[in-house]
Amino acid sequence: MRNLSIQRLRAGIAAALIGAAVTVGAPQCVSAQNIVVDWNAIAITAAGASGQNSLMQERTFAITSVAVSDAVNAITNEFGRYGSKLKAPAGASTKAAAAGAAHRALTQLLPSQTQFLDTMLAQSLAKFGVNPGDAGFAFGEAVADEIVALRAGDGAALAQYPYTAPNAGAPGVWVPTPPGFAAALLPGWGSVQPWVLESATQFRPDEAPDLRSHRYAKDLNEVKEIGALNSTTRTAEQTNIAKFWLASAALIWNPVLRQVVLALGLDESEAARDFALLNVAGADARIACWDAKYAFNFWRPVTAIQRADEDDNRATEGDPTWIPLVTTPNFPEYVSGHTTVSGAMATVLRMLFDDDPDVAFTATSPTNPGFERHWATFSEGVREVVDARVYSGIHFRSSDERGATLGRHVARFAAKHAFKHRHGK
Repeated sequence: MRNLSIQRLRAGIAAALIGAAVTVGAPQCVSAQNIVVDWNAIAITAAGASGQNSLMQERTFAITSVAVSDAVNAITNEFGRYGSKLKAPAGASTKAAAAGAAHRALTQLLPSQTQFLDTMLAQSLAKFGVNPGDAGFAFGEAVADEIVALRAGDGAALAQYPYTAPNAGAPGVWVPTPPGFAAALLPGWGSVQPWVLESATQFRPDEAPDLRSHRYAKDLNEVKEIGALNSTTRTAEQTNIAKFWLASAALIWNPVLRQVVLALGLDESEAARDFALLNVAGADARIACWDAKYAFNFWRPVTAIQRADEDDNRATEGDPTWIPLVTTPNFPEYVSGHTTVSGAMATVLRMLFDDDPDVAFTATSPTNPGFERHWATFSEGVREVVDARVYSGIHFRSSDERGATLGRHVARFAAKHAFKHRHGK
């Protein structure tokens, strides 16, 4: 990892924050400073318009970011490549390589967005003064083809199938939840081939707290009180935080990185590596999380609270009418997907830029327009999402905390084994 000076980061972020906040998840194809940043924003806009769920979006962002990083760093030779072994042609520019790789990857992964992506490509080449005949463009396309092909057999296409948890109906075991009782989402995602991890089980956490334990009762009673739709103890601020974090982790942390890249004036090579590491860590964290979810098949708070009289815990009491603030997602509870991916992405940012308490980040969310978040550190954002999923009524605190820990483990392993500086910096 590079050793950026805290003073440089502090000054850069402060300048970037003057008069402008990060807009999470909104189209941000407006940068005139870094073509890698532009294409990260374009990717998020296109993936959202395509209707992909958060898991498929994370896969799309990882593939696209890796293609861009491998193409750019084949030219600069600054950071290690992930999967491409193609030699960059003479005269190829990094800007052309980035645009070619991103556009090619995205049009293959999001074919419904081809018209939009073609329009963005024309604008991008014009804005950054890239000649379409630049040798880097075709090279970037070829690298993207390599990375897309590399992931074509990763198992993502086979991850959705009918699923019933073993012992479904027994206390503690996940079953589909109201109001829709939807089928389990992508139960095979934990078998998707990881990007960097040795296996999805590499950092699998211990089991959730036992139903008869004090910790389980504490978790259940907390979410029962503060996560209820009609909670009288949850504040308006806490409700807004819950709604803010309904946006996926990738839609929150990618814009934060875009802000840092622009504030520090990073070049295409470094920016491309940073986005690749962020999104690969996030993608591997999701795979590890889904492995745990469908290994443990722990029930959701709405089921646990409505059926608490069955848990053999004298400190809990059932409420068959209890409803959470947010509709419960259609997959097992333990561990929390959002805190796992957020934990991974925030850890990458801390490792790249330090977790400087004097640097504030401002973010807004498409799931709660007009509600801004102001964080002094990357870690603060993770602590907030831990709380947010309890406020939402969809997770127990133990699941949130252990998810964040799982994400940190994944990120540290990814940073140690991928996209390393070739000159030891």
